[in-house]
Formats: sequence, structure tokens, C-alpha cells
Amino acid sequence: MEYTALYRKYRPLTFSEMVGQDHITKTIRNQITSGRIGHAYLFNGGRGTGKTSAAKILARAINCLNPKDRRTM
Repeated sequence: MEYTALYRKYRPLTFSEMVGQDHITKTIRNQITSGRIGHAYLFNGGRGTGKTSAAKILARAINCLNPKDRRTM
């Protein structure tokens, strides 16, 4: 049986799946939809607050060639 770390199994893939970070996801979504993306973002906070997940979702959203639904980012 192969072991899969919990953070890989349950990591959110979209901003709508992130829990407890509504103020962050709303801000980043608005920046992406308006086309005003900053040149750098600093994610900070304690362990388990979603810094890496938010950064990965942001990178996917920016690099997406065919965005289908902007509301589900």
C-alpha cells in the first residue's frame, strides 16, 4: 500500500475549495478578473493557513491558457 501525505490528498485545487480564507481568495480573484496582477505576492502566516495552496492556485490561474469559468478559480 502506497502512502500519500494528507496535504497532497486534500489540498484545494480552486479558490472556491479554500476554507477560511475568503478575504484572500476574494482579493486575488478580483485582481485576476480585472487583469491587474501584481509582480510579487507575499504569503505569510502560521502553519496550515493555506499559504502554499493559495500560491499554487494563483500560479495555475495566471498561467491558464483557456480559462473556462472565472468564478470557480
